[in-house]
Amino acid sequence: MKIYFSSSLRAKRLYKTNFEKIYRVITDLGYKHTSNFLLEANPEDYYQRKGEDFAKFYKNLTSQIKKADICVFEVTLHSLGVGYCVNLALQMGKPVVLLYQKGGNPIFFKGIKSEKFLLYEYELSEIKEVLEEALETAKEATDIRFTFFINPKINQFLSWVKKNKKIPRSVYLRHLIQDAMKKENYK
Repeated sequence: MKIYFSSSLRAKRLYKTNFEKIYRVITDLGYKHTSNFLLEANPEDYYQRKGEDFAKFYKNLTSQIKKADICVFEVTLHSLGVGYCVNLALQMGKPVVLLYQKGGNPIFFKGIKSEKFLLYEYELSEIKEVLEEALETAKEATDIRFTFFINPKINQFLSWVKKNKKIPRSVYLRHLIQDAMKKENYK
């Protein structure tokens, strides 16, 4: 499975050791990273970028989140950018694991209610055990790919929906199924 791991670059000054250990433990547990930006980026250089560099960065960031099966964020230090990425990952349907160091207080994140959202307090000495539990729980929330055949008329209709309603085909079909589940009172 692929993991997107990130945090605030401002936090790197304070929690570099934590970030490196979390990154390493994720690898040691057999997961692949979709990004090593957090480990390689220099905070001073990052904040000196020009607008067009940020456009490339944003495109790359969204691509890395899309490629991930699970997203992990270290949120001990508050960050609007990380909050945006958490929201983006949740909108993409990704399970999201948030880690914060013992004594931290991610107040804003405590309000998120989603089966794909997991919040874990950790001590660095126990990060392996915390990540093992968190990632196993997150796996249970990953979407399952479901492939089936359709006839050309259905394909034309789904293409029309995509073009005219600006809704991806899979999202449209998912909504139809969710509506049917509500109608049947299926829980």
